[in-house]
Amino acid sequence: MRWVGWILLCLCFLMAYLLRLSAGVLRGALSSEFSLSASTFGAMSSMVFYAYTLMQVPVGILADTKGVRLTVSVGMAAAGAGAFLFSLAPSPEVLFVGRVLMGMGAAVAFVCSMRFLAGNFRGELFGTLSGVTSFIGNTGGILAQAPLAVLVAAVTWRTAFSILGVACLVLALCCFLVIPPGNGGVPFSASSLAEGVRSVLRKKGMYPVSLNYMSSSGCSLALSGTWGVSWVTSVLSSGDGPFYVSLLAAGSMLGAVAAGRISDWMGSRRKPLAFFGAFHAIAWGTLVFAGTSLSGRALCLLFFSLGFFAGSIVISWSLTKEMNSSRHTGLAIALLNTAAFFCVAVITSLIGVLLDHGSALPPSEAFRNAFFLPLGIAVLGFASSLMVPETFGRKEE
Repeated sequence: MRWVGWILLCLCFLMAYLLRLSAGVLRGALSSEFSLSASTFGAMSSMVFYAYTLMQVPVGILADTKGVRLTVSVGMAAAGAGAFLFSLAPSPEVLFVGRVLMGMGAAVAFVCSMRFLAGNFRGELFGTLSGVTSFIGNTGGILAQAPLAVLVAAVTWRTAFSILGVACLVLALCCFLVIPPGNGGVPFSASSLAEGVRSVLRKKGMYPVSLNYMSSSGCSLALSGTWGVSWVTSVLSSGDGPFYVSLLAAGSMLGAVAAGRISDWMGSRRKPLAFFGAFHAIAWGTLVFAGTSLSGRALCLLFFSLGFFAGSIVISWSLTKEMNSSRHTGLAIALLNTAAFFCVAVITSLIGVLLDHGSALPPSEAFRNAFFLPLGIAVLGFASSLMVPETFGRKEE
């Protein structure tokens, strides 16, 4: 049943991606109905990431103590409730609450997937299956673009989110019925949590790994989840935003599989991480300095590259697993994700603030100024990859 359980968890991860990145195609509809400014829309979208951030450590504790089945089932049910609340929102305040609840529920998918993989599959498969898990999850990123835009146009955004709520509840029930009740049982206490956190934070290598992970996740998800469609619509005066952002999500899917496989094949973590980090920074530099002058085909390649080279996040998962005790796998990955999704939320919000600050400028100039923020973070991510310790794919003694 481990393969069936893994597939169900991948589908939960897909749904989590879809919910996290669903705001990008809604800017026109929500801004029109609720009169949202760029900064308010950015703050509303980022609520899912703030909630996701705050839930990472609690989810890691629950996955380690109560097991994957209970944790993921309750979480997906909460995500479904958030989608329903969002669909019924009579005011911006309720939109914010719905996004928070979606983020809290969706937070279970990633940590539970990694916890389940670590407990049920051999070490040499972890990197590869992590990449495949990310590949499937990023399908949700594609569904959150053009397919969701088509669904919203066909049935309204409220009905679309009601459908997403039903899908989350069905997944919650399937996980509870199918996933075996194990994969937990580590006793919890405040002292054991403190010891676990200290154990993770004492690993000096976790800091450059976290910086690199924050860079790849933060820049990619801020663009695909909130501002990519708006950039295409405002700067290029094109309605193809969902298509281009879908290419970014497709690139993330293939990049995650490639990064995990290459890292396992080379028996190295640092070299492929640095390679991916360098080209991730180059892609952001191209978007900032030359994005408006590119042809359609070149722009397709650029958006694909922005996603592909952000796929190195799977190497960070492997490094985290290999640098930390098996007893703290869920907690270590949760702490890594806490830093990363806080970065996503901050970048998403700050881009909105910068856009409002430059509202008097032409859209191309306002977005270019705002996108200097993720460009600088991408460069920092590459620099940090050069300081990552090499584990050679083996767990430390």
